[in-house]
Amino acid sequence: SGGALGWFLGGKIHSKRAATTLKKKHSKERAAFVQLYREQVGALQEFNKESARIIQAMESSIIARQNGVPAEIDTVPFFMADTDGSKKISKYEFDRYVKEYLSNYPGLKPEDIPRWDSFDHDMSGTITFDEYQQQMVKEIRKAQYRVAKA
Repeated sequence: SGGALGWFLGGKIHSKRAATTLKKKHSKERAAFVQLYREQVGALQEFNKESARIIQAMESSIIARQNGVPAEIDTVPFFMADTDGSKKISKYEFDRYVKEYLSNYPGLKPEDIPRWDSFDHDMSGTITFDEYQQQMVKEIRKAQYRVAKA
């Protein structure tokens, strides 16, 4: 009878310890899973936000084409750089876009991209779509001249 009682109490204590250990392990695994889930949801939200920005830039570019912007002028970069949707590019937006662009095209150097001053014709501190379009016409002419000269 004493052996059975000892066996019963020992089993009870051991199972309680095992259950406590498993609860702690499960709690840590759950916390790690929740953290991973939050990170992945955050990454997905960022991806969705960037995708929406790209789609908006493409739509704006199509509208620009419909309004008579020549096909040789790539309007997408303007709308990609205009992250706040103001239809103007601030110095901050310009610098950020150039940095991102250069990181996507490792062969390019900063001097391969027209400087801020080239675009901000009226020195207002922002680049309007008209200023962008005027400068891109100049850049296309420069490129055509270099090709013809070569």
